[in-house]
Amino acid sequence: MKSRKIAVEILAEVEEGAYLNLAVKKHLKGLEEQKRRFAAALVYTTLENLLRIDYVIDYFAKANRIHRYVRNVLRIGVCQLMFFESVPVSAAVNESVKLIAASKKRQLKGFVNAVLRNVAEHLGEVAYPAREQDPAGFLSIMYSYPRWIAQMYIKEYGFDFAWEMLSYHKPEAYTSIRINHLKADKESLQRKLEGRGLHFIPGQYVSDCLYIKNISSVDELDLYRKGLLTVQGESSMLVCRAADVQPGDRVLDVCAAPGGKTAYLAERKPAYLQAWDLHEHRVQLMQENFTRLGVNAEVMVQDATVLRKDAIKQFDVVLVDAPCSALGLLYRKPDIKFSKTDEDLQEIVQTQKNILKVCAEYVKPGGTLIYSTCTINRQENEENFQWFLQKCSDFEADGLLGGLPEQLIGRVKAGGLQLFPHLDGVDGFFIAKARRKKND
Repeated sequence: MKSRKIAVEILAEVEEGAYLNLAVKKHLKGLEEQKRRFAAALVYTTLENLLRIDYVIDYFAKANRIHRYVRNVLRIGVCQLMFFESVPVSAAVNESVKLIAASKKRQLKGFVNAVLRNVAEHLGEVAYPAREQDPAGFLSIMYSYPRWIAQMYIKEYGFDFAWEMLSYHKPEAYTSIRINHLKADKESLQRKLEGRGLHFIPGQYVSDCLYIKNISSVDELDLYRKGLLTVQGESSMLVCRAADVQPGDRVLDVCAAPGGKTAYLAERKPAYLQAWDLHEHRVQLMQENFTRLGVNAEVMVQDATVLRKDAIKQFDVVLVDAPCSALGLLYRKPDIKFSKTDEDLQEIVQTQKNILKVCAEYVKPGGTLIYSTCTINRQENEENFQWFLQKCSDFEADGLLGGLPEQLIGRVKAGGLQLFPHLDGVDGFFIAKARRKKND
């Protein structure tokens, strides 16, 4: 029962606004490996399928309102019945009832028992939204994405492509890490990983990337603490590659925390490297990461929407990895999809425009601006980049040809590249590059 109880507690915290990864780390610390894996799988699978699970609960419960704790117990129970073939029906039902019996809602154990037994016996009878009559509703419920996201993707990419995106599920649990060449070389680090019994595969696009299989906490490795490696997605690494920083460049990263991209850029030996973030605690975290990795960079608290006159035309490369909706991370961070609304999206788009307009001022003539997001929608990505090129007429699209691997260059359109998890096997990122025209 302990794993299931912990899973319910994590779901409650995420529902109240906690970050999923932090809640999981806090609650699973010290738990024996088998129970930890089961609890984590239960939490992630429940959140990945939350709207569908809730749809099934409401289909059978026939209740106007279900107490939050009771609903979370029902969620993990239904999750096991629908997606955990190795868990017997009796265990999924009885262990859920035990959780209710041990709670302040013990009088509802009969209700929970009845709902879960109905689900177990009649799951095949559930009438989901019809694909033909309600395509957005079908995608929303079947793959547990808010309706507004399903509608947006259908509008932007068509139903079939949206279906492929929303139904994507990465089959194996790999954590993407980057070799820190400021402290290690690839061959020696691989030997060290093998010596610790860790299985890994190479990155798809970046030679500095490795994917480590089935590791819950990379930061507990001595290799991490010594700064020989760091956690970083391959898409994030591609942003840095696209920047094509040269030795001697002056480089600015304006939305830098926690500093992964800045740290990777440092390996290119720029003459000067500066990293900003809006929040003091995130700047502190960034500085700690830089100390661990051996990165030499000037770090400061700075709002990227507010112009610093002393930085105007001072940098060869300015990286704007803008705050975004993070929709490109949903396949591995399922809690994100329930924390944003379509109204939030409009505010985000405007913030991105403000940052781009201000930060363009920092680029030297002949220098470059990199614009990136970890999202998949045209408003934040292609449309924002085209808006920037129209607004700042002294910039032109650069084409990304200098830093991307050959197999991705053909995907570049109008100076930008959109990465998709289901097509590329990496986080959904947008990367674009603009060059400031030299003075006549």
